[in-house]
Amino acid sequence: MGIRDGAKSAAKKAIGLPTATVVGYWRGLTYPFKGLRFVFFTHPKLARFWLPPIAITLALLVVSFTLGWRYHDDLVNWMWAQPGGDGFWIGVLGVLHWLLRALALIVLWAIGLIGVVLMTNVIAAPFNDLLSEEVEHLATGRPGQPFSLAVLFRDTLRTVGLEVLKLAIYVCVMVPMFVISYVPVVGAVIYAVVGFLFTTLYFAIDYVDWPASRRNRSIHFRFGMLHEHFMPMFGFGTGVWLFLFIPLVNLLFMPAAVAGGTLLFLDLEGERAAALPADASGLA
Repeated sequence: MGIRDGAKSAAKKAIGLPTATVVGYWRGLTYPFKGLRFVFFTHPKLARFWLPPIAITLALLVVSFTLGWRYHDDLVNWMWAQPGGDGFWIGVLGVLHWLLRALALIVLWAIGLIGVVLMTNVIAAPFNDLLSEEVEHLATGRPGQPFSLAVLFRDTLRTVGLEVLKLAIYVCVMVPMFVISYVPVVGAVIYAVVGFLFTTLYFAIDYVDWPASRRNRSIHFRFGMLHEHFMPMFGFGTGVWLFLFIPLVNLLFMPAAVAGGTLLFLDLEGERAAALPADASGLA
């Protein structure tokens, strides 16, 4: 009888595993959208945390584009002086010189754009930490740490340092993947599959990092969350990937990802207040 009951129990678990996997993935996928609703609709006053990094990033873009426009002529003339005189070949050289100036402007603007995009997470890091802390306060009812300049300075250094480290890890993995993508036939497939999986799991850990860091949780703990709750974390990372796919536009969705990651962390750890019971269950 015991063997029969055990077999039935194992069979039920085996049958229910695909359903639990799909449900876990789907529930994780909804958290960026829960964060979107939380930040932009339920608590619009949270804009005081996410508007400053957007304003700073836009200001840096304006500065980089202005500098590119101001100095692209000087750069080209330093390499090749403007041709002077008359004649057909002088005209051809003049056209080539103009094309070089246009190319220099595009390159300088591209360098500025890439630099600002790479710095986006670093710029937003201190604000995202404050946003995550306020989301946690609103979701659980627990007050955050009392404000002090020493705590602010310490947390800013911590969050910026973590973002620089995570960006370096991401670049170290994805640059070789980009090189592999040029391998005939299989390269593009490997890059697409491995790049997507790594990016989604990277985002999953990255955006639950704010509440985990405030609790001084170890790197081992973060990967333990990924192992123990793989499908919800994978689903959440997929949702964040969809949100942050377009550079610069992702600035508008980053606050939703931060809020969604904070809510997911609280639910997985069982820390959310009973005020949100519908969101706080079924994430085993």
